[in-house]
Amino acid sequence: MTEPDAVQAVFEDLGGYGALHRQQEQGGEGPLVGHLQRTHIQLTAIAVFARKGLGETTVNDLLAAAQVSRRTFYKYFENKMQVLEGIYQSAVALLLSRFMAMQSMAGSPEAWLGAMVERYFDYHLAVGPIIRLMQEEALRTGSPLAAHRQHAHAEMARLLAERLHGDSRQHDPLTYRALIWAMEAASLDLLGRAASREEIEQAKRVLSQLLIASLCGVRVST
Repeated sequence: MTEPDAVQAVFEDLGGYGALHRQQEQGGEGPLVGHLQRTHIQLTAIAVFARKGLGETTVNDLLAAAQVSRRTFYKYFENKMQVLEGIYQSAVALLLSRFMAMQSMAGSPEAWLGAMVERYFDYHLAVGPIIRLMQEEALRTGSPLAAHRQHAHAEMARLLAERLHGDSRQHDPLTYRALIWAMEAASLDLLGRAASREEIEQAKRVLSQLLIASLCGVRVST
């Protein structure tokens, strides 16, 4: 199951379209239904943004994809950028939650780093076009996504420091950030040129070796 399918499955598990239809029939709206409506608009917007790009996507495109009225759309979002911002926040939160869950599952620190790099690239490549669009937008100075990117990097750096070194603070914080930047740059490069499966697997190996050597002091042979 791909990540978009997984998100869709969660949406349905929470009540999904059935809850929205019941809400429409009853004429009321609780907090869960409002959350589901927002999620529905964001989910359907993913394919639109991925296909048309941020610049060419209009609010009308998002209305048509979600099959909601303009009044409903503006109840939850001020513009298309807020929709993209919500998608980005959800994507970051999902990835960070996966990393945190993996902390107790992986055995050695080296195994955890390797699994984290594997998950990072698999996640990005599974939802490629929308991830690339959001990464590029988050790198733009002044973008609403930029602050969320900085927060995500800080949280990833904190996870690395806590899992690997506890309170000993063996590395300068910039070391963790630099390694995260390397992963981000590699992901953008792979997504930007439609890299082959062999290139992707090579990137995983190289980045895993880089993180393990830098943070654990262990040289991993190819």
